[in-house]
Amino acid sequence: MTKKEFFENNVLSDEQLDDVAGGTYLESADDAERFKKIGVKVYDSKFLSVPVVQFDKLRSAFEQFGVRIKDNGGIVNANQYFIGDKEVTRDQAWEHINSQAK
Repeated sequence: MTKKEFFENNVLSDEQLDDVAGGTYLESADDAERFKKIGVKVYDSKFLSVPVVQFDKLRSAFEQFGVRIKDNGGIVNANQYFIGDKEVTRDQAWEHINSQAK
């Protein structure tokens, strides 16, 4: 299969595209790896050794630990993390998650 055929046969719907956009992808990929280390899988495959994050699963994983994430999309704007109504840093969100995962 050529690259052209691959991309022609693998077009995403608008709903799928909404799920793809989110945070800086590197942050989200790192979050996925952190979840993997505590036994929570949020991606099904890798592309060039980078996890293909399923953002609905990522958001659900955060919610299981009482953290809400807002993925801002693009490569510049960082994700935002909330515990309750309070915005927290990414490190604080992971401290909260890790304290529960032990």
